[in-house]
Amino acid sequence: MRINKSLLALSRQLHVYVSMALLTLMIFFSITGITLNHPEWFASHQGEVVEGDFSLKPELLAPKAQGKLIDYLFEQGQLKGHRLEIERDEEELFITDKGPGSHLSITIDLQTGEAYKESTDYGYWALLNDLHKGRNSGVFWRFIIDVSAVMMIFFTITGFILALSQRRVNRTMGLSLITSLLLLLGYVLWV
Repeated sequence: MRINKSLLALSRQLHVYVSMALLTLMIFFSITGITLNHPEWFASHQGEVVEGDFSLKPELLAPKAQGKLIDYLFEQGQLKGHRLEIERDEEELFITDKGPGSHLSITIDLQTGEAYKESTDYGYWALLNDLHKGRNSGVFWRFIIDVSAVMMIFFTITGFILALSQRRVNRTMGLSLITSLLLLLGYVLWV
């Protein structure tokens, strides 16, 4: 198949630069893809749980003082993340922070000021796997995942254009493309 020389040159240039930009991300997503497919490798690893109690001053427990309470908890090192979910009822205040590979919860008794904190760290592999999935990872990391996906699309399309220009590849490319599509379609219909 004949390909326009300017399209071929542009594809080659894009393919090279996008591949350089993707190198680290492709290695990251490939390794974490394998670890996600084999959770049994980490079945013996349990999260590290740290529990503790502390008390709060009554003036921090009023509904209008919730902002001061959150600021105080950050100052005291009880809170660290910025993905807080806060629920309040008549008797208790619940604060949770779910991050990649971690979970924190604080329960505060609004009558007594007694608080219970439980923090779980699931380890580095859980952190990396959660980043792979974009779970509890925040807006910036979701942006990185989206940019990576777009770059992978460009990388694939430019590679396909480069392969089309080679006669020795043309014969087998159609067969491998059809085979891949049939396998994917067969799997989707089978599941």
